[in-house]
Amino acid sequence: MRKIFHMLKMAVPNICSMANLGCGFGAAIAVVNGRFDIAPWFIMIAMIFDAYDGKLARYLNATSKLGCELDSFCDVTTFGIAPALLIGGIISKDHPIMGWVLGFTFVLAAVYRLARFNVMQADGDPHHEYTGLATTGAGGMIAALVILNGYLTGSFNAGRVIDFMPVVTVVLSLLMVSRMRFPNTMDFADRQFRSPLYASILSGGVLLFAWVPQVVPSLIFTGYIAAGFLGIVKRRVHLRAAHKL
Repeated sequence: MRKIFHMLKMAVPNICSMANLGCGFGAAIAVVNGRFDIAPWFIMIAMIFDAYDGKLARYLNATSKLGCELDSFCDVTTFGIAPALLIGGIISKDHPIMGWVLGFTFVLAAVYRLARFNVMQADGDPHHEYTGLATTGAGGMIAALVILNGYLTGSFNAGRVIDFMPVVTVVLSLLMVSRMRFPNTMDFADRQFRSPLYASILSGGVLLFAWVPQVVPSLIFTGYIAAGFLGIVKRRVHLRAAHKL
């Protein structure tokens, strides 16, 4: 009985990773069938599973090398290949070659980013920051823009956000392979969980999402990417203050 319980405990985080993979595969199938309205939402749902597979593994004391490898392979599919299919599917309507090139560029950057992340984790990289934009942030931004474009098109007949998709794809790809530091949002949330300010912001975000769910994702990912650039400014200010001392 104890052995069965141990096996189930070890399986829970991996099942969570597989659910992430299932969402990524669902997004890919949706793109193939031309359902650009639901494909990005699969990626959004996958982010929930991706956020908690590692936390569940640590909470249940069920971490393993297999789990780490599964997490990376699932992330390649969900936050690398699926967003790249969205990019290619949207851009290829008017520019087939550009759609292929940009989609492949995004996948290359995502694979490199995940490989580097695994190496740095093994070398003891700090958990409170990421080197390079996380694939979840990059893939989530692509999905968020597609969702926003669909909302603006349906509600205001003005959805031309996708016109900026080529530029956004290049920028996100460069940020993934860059050495910029981005905050670990889950680590930040754990540290700020009991903060009244954090609770207020979270509550406001939930209410806004209930009102206009199509707009909130793009705001969140834009803010997250902006946090990386603000971190650069903050570190430079601190360095200048230290030199003056």
